[in-house]
Amino acid sequence: DTFLPVARVPSEGENITLRPGCEPTVDVPGGKGCTQAVAASKLLQQSSLSSSSSGEGNKVAFVGQFGNDAAAITLRQALTEAHVDLSHCSSSHKNLPSGRGYVFLTESGSVSAVVCGGSNAGGWKDWEQAYLHDLGTSTAKNNEEAKATLHYIRNMLTQDTKCIMLQREVPEYVNRVLAVEAKKRGILVLQDIGGEDRPMDKEMMQLCDYIIPNETELDRLVESLGVANRDDAIQGMNEDVVAKARYLQKYGARNVLVTQGSRGSTLVQESCDDVLFQPACVLESSAAVVDETGAGDCYRAAFAVALMEGKSLQQCMEFASSAGACSVTKPGAVPSTPTRYDVEHLLKQQSIASVPRGGGGGRGGSHGDEKETFPFLFGSRLNSMKDRPELWDQPLEDASDWVKRQGKIRGLGCVDFNYPQHFISWDTPQAKVGLDEAGLVAGAVCLRFPKKFTRGAMNHPDPELRKEAIQLTKDAAKTALELGCDEVVVWSAYDGYDYPFQVDYDEKWSQLVDAFRECCDAYPLVKFSLEYKPTDENTRFFTVPSTGAALLLVKEIDRDNMGLTLDVGHMLMSGENPAQSIAMTGKKLFGIQLNDGYTRLAAEDGMMFGSIHPSLALEIVYQLQRIGYKGHLYFDTFPQRTDPIMEGEYNINRVKKFWKAAENMNKEKLEDAMNEHDAIAALELIDEALRNT
Repeated sequence: DTFLPVARVPSEGENITLRPGCEPTVDVPGGKGCTQAVAASKLLQQSSLSSSSSGEGNKVAFVGQFGNDAAAITLRQALTEAHVDLSHCSSSHKNLPSGRGYVFLTESGSVSAVVCGGSNAGGWKDWEQAYLHDLGTSTAKNNEEAKATLHYIRNMLTQDTKCIMLQREVPEYVNRVLAVEAKKRGILVLQDIGGEDRPMDKEMMQLCDYIIPNETELDRLVESLGVANRDDAIQGMNEDVVAKARYLQKYGARNVLVTQGSRGSTLVQESCDDVLFQPACVLESSAAVVDETGAGDCYRAAFAVALMEGKSLQQCMEFASSAGACSVTKPGAVPSTPTRYDVEHLLKQQSIASVPRGGGGGRGGSHGDEKETFPFLFGSRLNSMKDRPELWDQPLEDASDWVKRQGKIRGLGCVDFNYPQHFISWDTPQAKVGLDEAGLVAGAVCLRFPKKFTRGAMNHPDPELRKEAIQLTKDAAKTALELGCDEVVVWSAYDGYDYPFQVDYDEKWSQLVDAFRECCDAYPLVKFSLEYKPTDENTRFFTVPSTGAALLLVKEIDRDNMGLTLDVGHMLMSGENPAQSIAMTGKKLFGIQLNDGYTRLAAEDGMMFGSIHPSLALEIVYQLQRIGYKGHLYFDTFPQRTDPIMEGEYNINRVKKFWKAAENMNKEKLEDAMNEHDAIAALELIDEALRNT
């Protein structure tokens, strides 16, 4: 691999230079198959499947084609040092170089790459003839040679072979002939979808026990099946990983394991309706994301190793998550492959299983029944911890003190930090330590532009200050990744105007579009969400004053990692029905801020959730369930006269009751009421549901 440090990935037709002061790093061992083989062998060296702790006797073999160049020597050395068997590799390709990857590495550690297949793409001609012979289409001229190659392949899969890992940096016929022979022998087949972008037919899907794409590869695989064949079930579920996996299963796929980067991984099983989710492993406070190259390969190798060791599927995903996380802390693909000690140490340090996606009551404890589980993490306004100091017997001077107090809220799982305000008294590593000590994790970083941007942030009339506001947003994204979360919520108190003719509306709109595009492109693994607000004392009219306007902006920005955070109080101020706004936003809803209010003109009351409008609260929760919301639940409430800990616990308990009530509503009767626009029937269903809250 050759690594090119860039500020961002170039757009079509654009030339860019490397980051100032950076040079390319060349000839780093990599490639999907090579990285997975090294990772699997290193993880097996301390395994019960290994015959010795030194790694001798490990049964990890790499099947590949080396080129006739210096890179082949580097690759062979890396594999040999990891005790990988290379007896099935060939290097008799005088006119072919080894495969190479050219990796664009951004400052955040995210990567994009262009791969030149070289010998590993074009060095399999004898295998191609064996494949054709197996199909019965081989010619008499090469029939004997094809038979010999096929015999060799069959002998290569010995009775000790338990699993083969395939990827798509080799031709499809190579994977096909191996998968066919493996299935005849009851050998487990894992197919990584990474590599060349090409379709996969039904027969190949059926040959694989596990298909393992990332989210982008999953999208392409679904699309490759043909729009004409797509049924209504997949329509409207463009961002639903489970729906897409189920769709692949209709066409022959068995188990579909989708890796989702910092959002974790999802396994949709063939044999049951169960869907397993594993959150991404949170790095230790002293670690940071350096380079994501090879993280997916380490995940896949670790999953295969754990599977062979007889671990449960959830344990396999936990083990794999830790391996992927360890990988991102070092540069390079093969050089970043972790040892078994690395993986198990990280698992012990932060106990991945104790932080289920969206919480299990959160690591801050649970409300009521200690065995109670809930499908989301809860977060609450950190600044609220300053209120009622007489109820707290410790200092409340800064964010570190407030986090300690939040850790006492039973059921709280995460903290949303304001940036840069909450990082004045401590830095990111110190914040991670504080979170660990409080039993919490980071939920999101919420940008709050300082007062120097009073005339506008991304909309400031001074282009230099606009650049500074954009850079501050990128800095918030970097901080989010360092904290172990993947979301930046942008609310600007200053992007807007007060009087007619004060600004050029089209210009302000375009400035926001360009600014968010730049941020999304710089940090593609971070979700940026706009939190709109119609008005307040800082800006009487915001550039984006409603959910509808915010959705138009998101559509024009046109980035997968751009969405919305909706605040119930802001929606009420806009005269909107929050549930309808949630339904409109759908999968672009990255965050939700729960509260309540009296809906007086320009007033944001920040009351406890469901305290003023219980029927609206019920429908909010119902719509969150209906759209398949995947973020965490954040309480933006202002407890000036109440105990902030008790208020947090009340909010959590209240949401859980609303959630259960919405789940238990008679869906058939509800559908009938909606179909007939029957208000009385709807209200009776609401009354029945609210009696349980």
